[in-house]
Amino acid sequence: MNNQNSGSYVRRYPERLKRRRQRRLIALLASLLLVLGAAVGGTLAFIMTASEEKTNTFTPAQVSCDVMEEFDGTVKRNAAVKNTGGTEAYIRAAVNVTWMKDENASGQTVTAKVPQADVDYELIFYTDTGWIKGADGYWYYQTPVAPGAVTAAFVRECRQLEGANVPQGYHLSVEIVASAIQSSPEKAVTQQWNVTLEGNKIVSANGNEVTGE
Repeated sequence: MNNQNSGSYVRRYPERLKRRRQRRLIALLASLLLVLGAAVGGTLAFIMTASEEKTNTFTPAQVSCDVMEEFDGTVKRNAAVKNTGGTEAYIRAAVNVTWMKDENASGQTVTAKVPQADVDYELIFYTDTGWIKGADGYWYYQTPVAPGAVTAAFVRECRQLEGANVPQGYHLSVEIVASAIQSSPEKAVTQQWNVTLEGNKIVSANGNEVTGE
């Protein structure tokens, strides 16, 4: 009797052991799936946080210029214009010659009397340096100037002549005033400065400028 019961117990033991091993294997597989799921979830979260929206701020280009010249107190030489802006630009300049009030004189700053060229002063321009004179009295540099670049000189020298008829309390003043305008689109310069272009080169300036600068 005892031998039969003992034999029956021995036969059932491997089945229990097998089922226990199966349960452990299932539990292990479930744990692995949870780990993998957590890993995938973490990766997706990282990608989402890394793909943040980027905001771009565009800064408009600035247009500006500055006159470069040599002056020793009696003679002005080698006047040119530098593009101090952040974009390619056309350049033009005007030369204003007046009688300017001395610092210790009273009255108006500039006289109504205009200095006479080749009588009161001598003004010599360079030739073949890429500048042309427009019908409006401005000097135009014919091709666009890159940011930071300087035009060729257009005023070679200007000086007061001996025997000049200088009004009392005044002195000769030679002021070069330059202006710049963006080179693109073309209509910016053709409409605002009323110039004619061939390619990107100013070939004539017709006056009657819109801005009056």
